[in-house]
Amino acid sequence: MAKKKHLIALIGFGTVAQGLCHILNDKRAVLLEDHGFDFEIIGVTTRSRGTMYNPQGLSLSDLIELAKTSAPFTEDIQEWDSNQLIENSNATVVVELTHTDLVSGDPAISHVKTAFRSGKHVITGNKGPAALDFLALEQLATQNNCQFLNEATVLSGTPVFSLINNTLTGNHIHQVRGILNGTTNFILSEMEADATYVQALEVADNMGYLEADKAADVEGYDAQAKLTILANILLGIPLQLKDVKCQGITNISSEDISAAKREDKRWKLIATLTIQGDQVYAEVKPEKLPITDPLAQVNGTANSITFSTDLLGDITIIGPGAGSVETGYSILSDLLTINRGESS
Repeated sequence: MAKKKHLIALIGFGTVAQGLCHILNDKRAVLLEDHGFDFEIIGVTTRSRGTMYNPQGLSLSDLIELAKTSAPFTEDIQEWDSNQLIENSNATVVVELTHTDLVSGDPAISHVKTAFRSGKHVITGNKGPAALDFLALEQLATQNNCQFLNEATVLSGTPVFSLINNTLTGNHIHQVRGILNGTTNFILSEMEADATYVQALEVADNMGYLEADKAADVEGYDAQAKLTILANILLGIPLQLKDVKCQGITNISSEDISAAKREDKRWKLIATLTIQGDQVYAEVKPEKLPITDPLAQVNGTANSITFSTDLLGDITIIGPGAGSVETGYSILSDLLTINRGESS
């Protein structure tokens, strides 16, 4: 049986939050029976729709219906902004899912700080806090006996942090190399199927794969942030965005794609972190990979990372790099991590 009911505040109600609501609704009984995980979503806030709050819990089925529209909230209305919901509510866990800003990190960093100062755990799919201010936020979390979990920030629902922290514990990782952005991988795959860059970009946009700021994808900034997060969280390396050299895919032409085909090679946007003694080298750039490279076999929107270890050699994981349910699952994974810690 669960020892504690987790009270969840959703900051942001986009596709990931909605995917999480579907998962929690469908699996409520299983989560309680198999994992002792009991919960309520007590608050939801967005800039455009307002704030809903009920200390006893909001209806998941009602939230799922609300997800079908963009209309302002009308039930359980509270005249609070996002920080006021975090600070004043009875939430025990804050799930931060606002739009990523890789310049200031706000409003996400403000939300995270408010949560920790209020004694609330934080789970986020927002790359800003972990990429820009991880060490300070982790210290603040520790001071307030809170957890700061970021599984959703790198490979969507594919478990990166839990894999390293649990399954590969004891290994020394000396290199991380991967495809960390599904959108650019999709564009390059489309170009290999004879689309021009402009055509592939348009298809990606029409399918909803591109960030609001397209440069975050095609100029490599999204992958740059994810590599920084991997260094900060997994490897304990205090890397900053400016430490990661970055080049996107905008200069890859159809001629480049064709030339690679003739050489039995394939273009991929590769993020690499190499540790040599006290030196760390980090870079995001397009690379022409031999077809035999496992990363060359990853197509469409899939993501992949190869961890080079001292005990097991190279370990490659492949999984979805986007999707509401897939990313929602990674939020659930972090919720269960908190539950295990508080139920032990």
